[in-house]
Amino acid sequence: MQSELKTRRRLLRLTYRRYLEADRAWTLALGEMTRWFPASARPYRASMGNPGSRIRQLYENRARAILQLQAARDKLEVAKRRLAERQRLSTARVVFLTC
Repeated sequence: MQSELKTRRRLLRLTYRRYLEADRAWTLALGEMTRWFPASARPYRASMGNPGSRIRQLYENRARAILQLQAARDKLEVAKRRLAERQRLSTARVVFLTC
């Protein structure tokens, strides 16, 4: 079961790294957009997310990375609970057999 925890932790690190990359790309693109359009001449904010646009793709990549990170975190917690339950049951059996 320890190997499952190692795998889940590795997955969590990988998804966190992917999230950081996606978030950085999104932040840089927003900064680039604000430099491109001065504050007085910015278009309506929703128009920047047209289907197929770079901004929209970066936003969707970031949103997907957040979901994957949350799923990896949840899977690690489930694996930890499972391991704790198995350890609790195995100690209970040992105590019962020694009595």
